[in-house]
Amino acid sequence: MKKTKVLLISPTRGLANGNPKTPKFQSHPLGLLYIAALLEERGYKVEILEGYSFGYDLDRIREGIRRSRPRGIGLTAMTILSPSAYLVAEEAKRIDPSIITVMGGPHATAMSQEALKRGSIDVAILGEGEEAMLEVCETIDDGRRDFNSIKGIWYKEGGETRETEKRPPLLDVDKLPHPAYHLLSDMDKYNPPPHWGKRGKFAAMITSRGCPYGCIFCSVTRAWGRRYRYRSPQNVLDELIFLKERYGVKYISFRDSTLTLLKERVIDICEDMIDARLDIKWNCNSRANEVDRSLLKIMREAGCESIQYGIECGNADMLKKFKRLDRDIVADAVSMTKRSGIRAHGYFMLGLPGETMKTIRETIDFAKSLPLYSAGFTTATPFPGSELWDYSLENNLIVTKDFSRYDLKNIPVTLYPNLKPDEILGSQKRAFREFYLRPKILAYHLSSIKNFNDLRNYINEALINLK
Repeated sequence: MKKTKVLLISPTRGLANGNPKTPKFQSHPLGLLYIAALLEERGYKVEILEGYSFGYDLDRIREGIRRSRPRGIGLTAMTILSPSAYLVAEEAKRIDPSIITVMGGPHATAMSQEALKRGSIDVAILGEGEEAMLEVCETIDDGRRDFNSIKGIWYKEGGETRETEKRPPLLDVDKLPHPAYHLLSDMDKYNPPPHWGKRGKFAAMITSRGCPYGCIFCSVTRAWGRRYRYRSPQNVLDELIFLKERYGVKYISFRDSTLTLLKERVIDICEDMIDARLDIKWNCNSRANEVDRSLLKIMREAGCESIQYGIECGNADMLKKFKRLDRDIVADAVSMTKRSGIRAHGYFMLGLPGETMKTIRETIDFAKSLPLYSAGFTTATPFPGSELWDYSLENNLIVTKDFSRYDLKNIPVTLYPNLKPDEILGSQKRAFREFYLRPKILAYHLSSIKNFNDLRNYINEALINLK
């Protein structure tokens, strides 16, 4: 066993402003679990403190740090959680100034220098974190603080910030051990949103990295690149069997940017699931141009219950510009999905460049015209690392850099030439009301309620979306 003990933390939302929040829905912290698995494989003692999912306040996080007594702390943070991550790092340094604090995730990748200049972050990891975090721990283990040889990081030295050589993407993702689920306090505590699965026997999985599409609002390509790297069907099946046998998992949500990019690979995975008689229900993300009848048929046979499509726009010109899709292709894909016996969920975004009240109206009407069983409407948010962030900066459209406000369901943080921010937020609320308060949609969701937890989840989702 190595001497360096590592504590991995997902910071609580709202911690920095003294208002820690517990989300209504949770999913397993896969990024931390992958890092933990590799560290454990190499002999390190690892613990995980899941502040985000369970709303731990600052006292609870301090207690966890003191009890763990780590030599290194790894923090992961989406943009909205970055203020909380900085606060946790500050508290860790107060408890023990010798602790090495490392920050990874999408925000650290895009805003590495900001993270280091906040004072309490020693190392910021860019992109994939497993191998970089391992090398940081090995450096600490050797009694050194010379991080210069570690690729793909920013670090502090002599009061200055330094960037190292770029780390190439991990090509053979099968080399990574499966996520260290055993480090979670209770797998059954995670309560996914209704279109992801059901509480109690649920798990999330990622079977690929990278995305070739490069949508302007997405920071995935900055973090993982455009090269699509994927796990073998056998590797995916092995994890599915493990989750079923060890934890009794019955619902899987594949959180790949798009699972269906390579049709033959998806078919192989589905055939393996059918042959293994897993009896697991699952869902995934996809694009309308990637599915056809034969693929949907075998996905349904393998247990696929729903597909989440990134549609984003209803205006034909905006759809072509931002998704490189035609309305007819989207309509055909959603109709085929429904006919195959799979539910279709649509993701839509309001406030992309060029948006007007007319184009918003087209998006709402398009969503209602499709045979979707559910839909999500978000405000376009310029997350650091996305092309939309760069565009918004260049055109002086950013209203605030208070990243705690970078919420997909809140007042927009950018200016719009043709719209006021409250018009965007009002349109979002109107979209949810118009989509869900239709008799056929209400009837469908009411018929899906099988127990008290289902009822609670639907009420929570309704309160979030319709308030």
